[in-house]
Amino acid sequence: MNKYQKYLISQNKRHKEGIFLFSNCAPVGQSCNDDTYGSYNADANCFLIKQDQDITRTVYELAISKSQCPFIDSVQVKKNNAYTDVLISNVPVTLQAGIRRVKEIVEERFVITVDFNDRIDVIKLTFIKNIADDLEIFIAYQEADKQAYAERQEALRKENILNCAAIKHSVGDSLVNIYFQPCTDNYDHTEISLFIPDKTEVKKVGGPHGPVNQEDVLSWSLIMKTMVENGIFFRPITGLAFGRYAYIVKQFDKDNNMLIETDYIEFYIRKQQPPMVNSENICVI
Repeated sequence: MNKYQKYLISQNKRHKEGIFLFSNCAPVGQSCNDDTYGSYNADANCFLIKQDQDITRTVYELAISKSQCPFIDSVQVKKNNAYTDVLISNVPVTLQAGIRRVKEIVEERFVITVDFNDRIDVIKLTFIKNIADDLEIFIAYQEADKQAYAERQEALRKENILNCAAIKHSVGDSLVNIYFQPCTDNYDHTEISLFIPDKTEVKKVGGPHGPVNQEDVLSWSLIMKTMVENGIFFRPITGLAFGRYAYIVKQFDKDNNMLIETDYIEFYIRKQQPPMVNSENICVI
């Protein structure tokens, strides 16, 4: 970028705010006027398009406002060594005109489509009356992390079917009742595994009245496994002594493919305290 091109670009209001040239850079259908999805490297004369974490969002739009950049006469994009003109579009824009008022206007913009699956290489700007040489801005692409996206989708899938399974429990003097629902339409049966602590570690943690001992379970020991056939959506487990327990619920389809597996879900069997007696309600004869 020579000094004349640099001077013209610096007259743009967006440039003064550190956003460079574009009044919008975002996935199609969205609006974003900061550097979330794009940033300019002046040394390399390169604009970097940053893909959203959602890898299915592959098409983005860059907008150049005619009112903010009146020195730009035309815009072209280069793809496969050929240049194509970018037409001017009339874009409805909402402006804040006061604390409680907004103003609706129509703004002329060059709207440039950038597709991660059909990439352009260069955006070329032509200035009015040839007051400066044409400026070619190179386009680079930063793809989202596909593995991180897959992990987020799997976590979301598991969260959704866990919500459908609606797993909960209630305890008594020597028993626990575990309740659940089918997690998917192709549900067939459930497996419940019951554990007691195997190795534990006691450490000091802060409490409202000072440090207290907290026992953490390092490993669990399996003491029982039970199957629940389709049509029954709870399982009572009886004969439990006072203490700390955990269970894991797994659900399967008819081919014994696992649909869901929970983490350890802890509970305690404690001695029930007798109810408090209100002396005011006792009648002595």
